[in-house]
Amino acid sequence: MRARSAALCLLGLLCACATRPADHFYILNPQPQGANAARAPAPAQVMLRVTLPSLVDRSEMVLNTSADGVIVLEHERWAAPLADLMTQTLARDLERRRGDILVTNRAIDGKIKMIVDVVQMTVRRGQQASIEAHWRIIDADAGKNLVGGDVFNAPLGQESYAAVAQALSDCLGLLADRLAGELR
Repeated sequence: MRARSAALCLLGLLCACATRPADHFYILNPQPQGANAARAPAPAQVMLRVTLPSLVDRSEMVLNTSADGVIVLEHERWAAPLADLMTQTLARDLERRRGDILVTNRAIDGKIKMIVDVVQMTVRRGQQASIEAHWRIIDADAGKNLVGGDVFNAPLGQESYAAVAQALSDCLGLLADRLAGELR
């Protein structure tokens, strides 16, 4: 009986000493990194809204394992909600490409509105990241309503999870190139 109690105590101590894997947090970065474009004296305001599929709009990184499988990485996390990170990064990307605009996520009347729906986001570790996006640009002042969509791919340079964040940042940079060209 005493041996059994001692064994249970030892097992309890060992379980208490077991360490949980550390969480790692990642952000997205505007591309290319470096200086911003020079600002026009009175930049046009652009309201930006980005939506994501619920499958990937979570705090954990989600990687594709096959055509119909995903893995949710419990300890590889986004430092903020992914929709917020993507909105902020895309906004800075647009401002770097167009010094004549100021991008906000607040509703503004009579100005340019840009709505980006990320339809699918695919990340295959060691291969590439892909963002399929549809967008609508509404310029009430000019009476224009542009609609478009495309798929943006970026290779994962390494097997690391930081490479996943970098590849998604690169995809957003490619999307910003397209959107900046669509603005009047």
